Amino acid sequence: MTDHEAAWPPEDIELVLDDDSEIDSESEEIYDSKGNRITDEYVNDAIDDVHRAIDEGRVPVPTGRSGRPSLTGEGTHSPRVSFRVPEELRERAKARAEQEGKTVSALAREAFEQFLRAG
Repeated sequence: MTDHEAAWPPEDIELVLDDDSEIDSESEEIYDSKGNRITDEYVNDAIDDVHRAIDEGRVPVPTGRSGRPSLTGEGTHSPRVSFRVPEELRERAKARAEQEGKTVSALAREAFEQFLRAG
């Protein structure tokens, strides 16, 4: 994703049918789920509605940062470590994590830290 400092979507985004589109805008009529014909005016009104909703705070603005907070520090991504386990081990980990009120990720991080400290 891209970080957006200004209002989203940027003013320079334009939705148009190009020559490669499968829709022949001159001979085919397209309708929305409520039976309204989709025209250039319809699309422009929809874009205006999205801009208004964003400006009014009714729609979240993409920040380019998704997921959980960083474990490394603000403004940085936490590195990932992944590995495969047998189903039985995964089920045991889920049960233990639930018992302790944690996520499997938190349980795995703690176990990994303990293992590495033990040397």
